[in-house]
Amino acid sequence: MDTASWDQLDLSVLTDIHLDPKNVRLETPDATVEADIIEDLFVNEGALELVEGISKVGYLTHDTPIVVKRRGKYIVVEGNRRVAALKAIQNPMIVPGYQARIVAYTKNIPNIESLAKIHVLVAPNQELANQLIAAIHTGYLRRRWSPERQAVFFQAQIDAGRTFAQLKERYPTIEVALFVFRAHIFNALRGVQYDDPELTRFFTTNRWRKSASTLARIYQSRDFLDLTGFTMDDKGVVRRAISDNDFKAVATIIIRGLKDNELNTRTIGTVKSARFTRLISDLKEGIGSESGEADQDTSDSSKSRSDRPSGAGDSGSGSGSTGGSGSDSSGSGNGQGGQPGGQKQQEEPEKPTKKPKPKKEKVKYLSAGSLVVPTQYPVAVGLHIQELSVLDIQRFPNGAFLMLRAILEKSIKAYAEAKKIDIKGSGNNTQGYVQLHHCLKWLEEYFRANGPRPLVQPVQRIRSGTLVNYTASNDALNAINHNHKFFVEPDEVINCWNSIDTVMRELMTP
Repeated sequence: MDTASWDQLDLSVLTDIHLDPKNVRLETPDATVEADIIEDLFVNEGALELVEGISKVGYLTHDTPIVVKRRGKYIVVEGNRRVAALKAIQNPMIVPGYQARIVAYTKNIPNIESLAKIHVLVAPNQELANQLIAAIHTGYLRRRWSPERQAVFFQAQIDAGRTFAQLKERYPTIEVALFVFRAHIFNALRGVQYDDPELTRFFTTNRWRKSASTLARIYQSRDFLDLTGFTMDDKGVVRRAISDNDFKAVATIIIRGLKDNELNTRTIGTVKSARFTRLISDLKEGIGSESGEADQDTSDSSKSRSDRPSGAGDSGSGSGSTGGSGSDSSGSGNGQGGQPGGQKQQEEPEKPTKKPKPKKEKVKYLSAGSLVVPTQYPVAVGLHIQELSVLDIQRFPNGAFLMLRAILEKSIKAYAEAKKIDIKGSGNNTQGYVQLHHCLKWLEEYFRANGPRPLVQPVQRIRSGTLVNYTASNDALNAINHNHKFFVEPDEVINCWNSIDTVMRELMTP
């Protein structure tokens, strides 16, 4: 693209240039009032940082704002943050919430009037402008648009009638397929009718807007794609193999994890991390349970079958046809065999079958995966917690209990170390060795003296062994490590974890 032939003008930032209400950076939808657009750019896009930078080092001209003429007005299509900052420098009152800080920053600018006009590049039309700004923000190393913003840009092009083929031709240096696929995934997640209204409201929050990187690690993984069957053909058409019910189960698990901050770039840093492995396991179980419920719902069975890929649910269909033929042959038999068969049917009517109550699903994993281990803690603490979070306690209750004991002791030691406290030096040791009961005694003393005081009693109960369930005590935690005749059941592991959960969460915030 040759921009040398484009017009170049010097325009007044206050009167000649207008911010773009269609700017994909905007967090405020349909922001047509310029004051609202400026407010949005200051709140969500760091325009105040530009004011500070311009005040300290001057206005840098290596990046020229790009404008396009719409209905006789010059609209900024590239450089909205810079123009918003310059407008605020000329008139701080247009951003009331930031007025005092703008005035404080700009008092050191020797000649504010020199920034009243700026040099701009005029794009011949919107299409050429789009090509240039897309190349800038999705192809070069600079302050890039967020992943969702990149996807929104290309989704907007599709919504405007551009075909996938046209986009690939128009932006040959950009991974158009990646951004279009991302836009479809985001739209699919938003489009689910969640049972929990809090999950629906989550899409209006900043945490959702900042979760695109976490989502990318999920939906770009081979595990996720194999599980859901998401594909995009060379025409940009996206399909998935699982039913609406199954996708709802998948989306609910993912969005709840993002909302509760259990899924983030730290907890699922790689597809090999323990939390990511557990996530995929949860998604598989979610799909299985949703499919089962759909099959049992006879009022909607045809819909659940049609939503599945070809070949899925054949056993259900076969069962239905077998039942139908059985009914036909029975009727045929009655006609050939006379009344006795029919009388028998009347004398012995079928007893109504009671729908079995669904079994309460057993807890398989502890909520250890939601703990965020401080970066200053030893690597071993994080590894132990990750491994515990993916250990099936129904299959390995004693292994989980052993890990739980080790994690509690190591977390207390890391907590004390982070606070520059030597447990052994505090007198809590036996011949220089610090064991779990020493750690718990020190922790109780520390909470009593420094807070949080509500955690003193939980620590006391763990130390004393007087809990209703013996396994949630220091004595039991030691027994699992030393007593060769001692063992636990899954429910006892859950009880112990529930008893120490609040203490563990405090230990993760030194």
